[in-house]
Amino acid sequence: MSPAGLKAFAARSDDRSVIYSYEQRKHAQLDPADDKRFRTKAKAWKFFQAQPPGYRQITLCWVSSAKKPETRQRRLARLIDYSIQEKRIPRLTPPETK
Repeated sequence: MSPAGLKAFAARSDDRSVIYSYEQRKHAQLDPADDKRFRTKAKAWKFFQAQPPGYRQITLCWVSSAKKPETRQRRLARLIDYSIQEKRIPRLTPPETK
């Protein structure tokens, strides 16, 4: 690394780190009320927990990143509905490879 790069790296601050949405995806979680609502739907919760960590991470980020509470509730309802049917949300699922 060049001296200028080392200097810039040394001058970084923690308050400017992990500020973009793609960096926060790993820390996404539902608020306690939504988490309780999801867990009460046993079939949906069991299916969701059986999914790979990447899918769970993306869907939780998708639900919790909504700015309006009504949008968050609508997204959570959609996640629960698909999970009860034992299906993944199509928009958040990578296409199948042949």
